[in-house]
Amino acid sequence: MRNLLVILFLTSMLSSQAQDPEIEWQNTIGGSLNDNLRTIIHTSDGGYLLGGPSSSDISGDKTENSIGSNDYWVVKVDAFGVINWQNTIGGSLGDNLIEMVETDDGDYILGGQSNSDISGDKTENSQGMSDYWVVKIDSSGDIIWQNTIGGSASEEFTTISLTNDGGCIIGGHSLSGISGDKTEPSIGFSDFWILKLGPLGNIQWQNTIGGNLSDQLEAIVQTQDGGYIIGGKSESGISGDKTEAAVGDWDYWVLKLNATGDIEWQNTIGGDLHDDLHDIYPTMDGGYILAGDSRSNAFGDKTENSLGSKDYWVVKIDDTGTIEWDNTIGGDGQEELFSVFQISDGSYFIGGGSTSGISVDKDEPSINGSFDYWVLQLDSNGDIIWQNTIGGAGSDFLWQIRPTNDGGIVLAGESWSDISGDKNENSNGGSDFWVVKLDLDLPLASAENSLNSVAFYPNPVTHYLMIKDSHNLIEEIKVYSVHGVLVHETAGLDYSSTGIDVSNLKSGVYFLRVSSDGNLTTLKFIKNCIWLYLI
Repeated sequence: MRNLLVILFLTSMLSSQAQDPEIEWQNTIGGSLNDNLRTIIHTSDGGYLLGGPSSSDISGDKTENSIGSNDYWVVKVDAFGVINWQNTIGGSLGDNLIEMVETDDGDYILGGQSNSDISGDKTENSQGMSDYWVVKIDSSGDIIWQNTIGGSASEEFTTISLTNDGGCIIGGHSLSGISGDKTEPSIGFSDFWILKLGPLGNIQWQNTIGGNLSDQLEAIVQTQDGGYIIGGKSESGISGDKTEAAVGDWDYWVLKLNATGDIEWQNTIGGDLHDDLHDIYPTMDGGYILAGDSRSNAFGDKTENSLGSKDYWVVKIDDTGTIEWDNTIGGDGQEELFSVFQISDGSYFIGGGSTSGISVDKDEPSINGSFDYWVLQLDSNGDIIWQNTIGGAGSDFLWQIRPTNDGGIVLAGESWSDISGDKNENSNGGSDFWVVKLDLDLPLASAENSLNSVAFYPNPVTHYLMIKDSHNLIEEIKVYSVHGVLVHETAGLDYSSTGIDVSNLKSGVYFLRVSSDGNLTTLKFIKNCIWLYLI
């Protein structure tokens, strides 16, 4: 094995122009059957945690046999995609891992659904047909605690987010009435079902939210005020918790909850046909970006006609849920959008799957006419900056995109392709995890004021970050994580330089926003982020 010495030394004054993306590395990981990568975490040690359902026995990269028909499969890789460890977690039936988060103590919480009774790693019987199954593992992949949560019918898990009290908020949709862990009756056919869990996985509160038909929750994020923004799709009219009529067959349904899960506001957003919301990301102006896909033409809230059979549909709303802009993005085939995030210059990255060739917004051909990864950067108004179609000769579907600590992005999905197109490894069998790292050289600094008088040091920083404005008095300082979460705030200042203690922050990249004399400056700094890797 060749020795590779890589020293990443990132400064604060890189160009704010993203370059056309190139694949830095990729890895195809799987066994002889189906392995579906659904979620990825860029971990605090600089590596990645990959997760999804697997049906493979020992074969290919898989070192443990299947426990049931599907199991949670968690794979830890280093900064270059090389496997460190893996764990197959499941019971005797089907268990599907959907999403994961890293906790402040360096452990991980896994969220999905399970049909299994007590068997294998499962310590509780099923409550009904399928249940939420939440599992906390340590940094080596060993189980710390688990909780099976459900009612007498079927629950489908879709989303998990950390909360600022050391717990987490989880959600999906439920068909159950009062039974098992469910304390509220069903409202329609399926309802949003949200639960707040404590640090040990215990239920602190729950809320069933819905109308008279089907409502399916897809995303939930804690907001700066301690509440939550949630969203999914709905076919319900005014009924139950739903205060607006349906626009089309299915619509985006976005709600703001307070810290105890009560509804503060909601908005039904859609066109004349089928619109599916899949992801929500808090934006730096206090609003939210919504990412999903649509079959609708210009109608209702939709300002553009359908471009193909289904398109990416991106909607920007403010902090009260009012639409600021929307963009329909696609080619003449089918696009399905599943993931979005924002970076410090105000632009957005979106990703999902596409079958389109060169047509309309698509400037690259499909690899073979089936699904490829399709990633785009949009400016702050939703217009396309660049795009990349990534795939092999088989079908490749992108589920999640995430920013990395070195100014790139990582793509997580599943692939049926052998060596072809962008794919440099053969399939292990069925579908495999396919993780792709793009080197984009994303901006580490972008100033919103023309004076650009704000400076800070040191960068990277370990304990105290010193901030100085050579022209104005500093009024307010805010620090955000790469996920848009406010992690530090200092207000009411009236001096030109100060220092803030960042010693309690995990290693990684953070956005610093400084208010001075009515101007806003946004900069990026790195906490403990000079890494030395030897392979």
